[in-house]
Amino acid sequence: MARALLLLCLPLLAAGEDGWRRFSAGPFEVITEASPRAGRQTLARFEQFRHALGVVAGNSNLDLEMPIRVILFDSEKQRSAYPTGVLRGRDRYALVLAGERSVAPRETLRDCALLLVAANTARIPAEIDRGLADLFSTLESTGTRIVLGQPPPASERNQDWARLHLLATSPEYSGKLRVLISNLGSGMDEAAAWRNAFAKSREQIDTEAAAYLRAGQFGTIPVSGKPLNPERDYREEAFEPAAVRLALADLLLDARSRTAYESLIREGSHAAEAHEGLALLALEEKRGEAAREHLSRALGAGSRSARAHLEFGRLESDPAKSLAALTKAAELNPKLAEAFYLMAGREADPALRARHLKRAALGEPRNLVYWQALAEEMLAQKQFAEAAKAWRGAEQAARTSEERSQMKLARLAIEQQRLDHEEGERKRVTEEKQRELERLKQAAIAEVRALEERFNQPAGPDGAKVVPWWDGPKPAGRARGLLKQIDCIGRQFRLIIQGEDGRIVRLRIGDPSRIAVLGGGELALNCGPQKARRVAVEYVPKPDARLATAGDVATITFE
Repeated sequence: MARALLLLCLPLLAAGEDGWRRFSAGPFEVITEASPRAGRQTLARFEQFRHALGVVAGNSNLDLEMPIRVILFDSEKQRSAYPTGVLRGRDRYALVLAGERSVAPRETLRDCALLLVAANTARIPAEIDRGLADLFSTLESTGTRIVLGQPPPASERNQDWARLHLLATSPEYSGKLRVLISNLGSGMDEAAAWRNAFAKSREQIDTEAAAYLRAGQFGTIPVSGKPLNPERDYREEAFEPAAVRLALADLLLDARSRTAYESLIREGSHAAEAHEGLALLALEEKRGEAAREHLSRALGAGSRSARAHLEFGRLESDPAKSLAALTKAAELNPKLAEAFYLMAGREADPALRARHLKRAALGEPRNLVYWQALAEEMLAQKQFAEAAKAWRGAEQAARTSEERSQMKLARLAIEQQRLDHEEGERKRVTEEKQRELERLKQAAIAEVRALEERFNQPAGPDGAKVVPWWDGPKPAGRARGLLKQIDCIGRQFRLIIQGEDGRIVRLRIGDPSRIAVLGGGELALNCGPQKARRVAVEYVPKPDARLATAGDVATITFE
């Protein structure tokens, strides 16, 4: 058993010698035990690959949420101990190459193309993804010289590859492929996207691609390379042996990795990262509590890994601690869309919840779950325009025609929901206004009744007779009859009363606030004819020839 375990650990132990170096640019990092020149040239080839893919896809700065580490060995024998292709490790993607003049296998370049396209475009038809990846799997670059279009083996040529090869290398279509990808990524109808890019339908292009594949004549085109000088642009950094052991353990994530992680912890070297690696192994084995314990130790050891904080936040049951860990993950890696999505699920503030979901959806535009969650949140907050945009994003991210139809129906239903909400709001506002008017009316009636009661009381608390308030001359004149009309003359009013004997009496009101109103009525000085009511008026005789009035009103009693 001990010998078997030692044999498993040999690849990791072999990496412990001195001489490893690190070079980095963009999302790529190369660590190597080969010569510095080999490391720089390898990094340059991957950077030119990224540049060329960006030229064709119409994006000059393709990026990833996690970097890709290239581990470059001296010999193929060392490399053969590790898996091929691009693997997802503990905190980054990783791949293994060997030799001074190492050229990445087609499988590896295809994986890189799929990662870069998926991370930087909204969902486009799967056949376009596959065709791009196959097309770029044979890319050749030497310095700044890039050649695109070398055909793969005949057995691997298919309609998807032929379609993209035709569009990328044909003089008639070259340069227009980026327009198609941009159109599809922006949500344009597929039929319109093809016609806008090539002035032809998808069906016409497919017919041409089928004939192109049968003809078997496939040319290449040069792609302008990124101007760079590897010797000048890529700075060499030392990469210490313990870090190499950690990098290879991260790549494997199996029993050999467990041994390496435990050894690093015993040595007190890279303990935070090693605990994180053990946590990921525990998660693979469905041992949640063990994973949480290792993650807690990783964070306690000062881990700067966004994934460690993410996984701890996912496992932690305490909402406050979970949110704090996820917030730290997003701070360490703002491109980590999943951190924002999980933060939204633990956030009580609706505005912050919506903001986190939007960051998640925009950060990973092909994730249908994120777009759906954002659309439903916007709908719950009655933000119908934003909900419609999110459903549109979900429609683009849909993987199947059935999902796409469901997302489209949800988007179309937004308009009716908006109209229903607006109608409900109008009804609510109208009802509130009516309630306020009724409240004011009842308050006015209560005030009038209170005044009536006060004036109708026969005596005050001390037994004195209550008389209407009046501080002018004692009214000697009296008139009784029907109030027929009120004339408004500037700021004065003239009451026209038809007496019981039929005669007309005209009286002046100079200041309505000084008139005592008795008998349960109210003095509404609305100009013009009045709804006749019987009144008894006391007035101070004071004839006014200009107004033709007999005196000034002191009190009015409505009978």
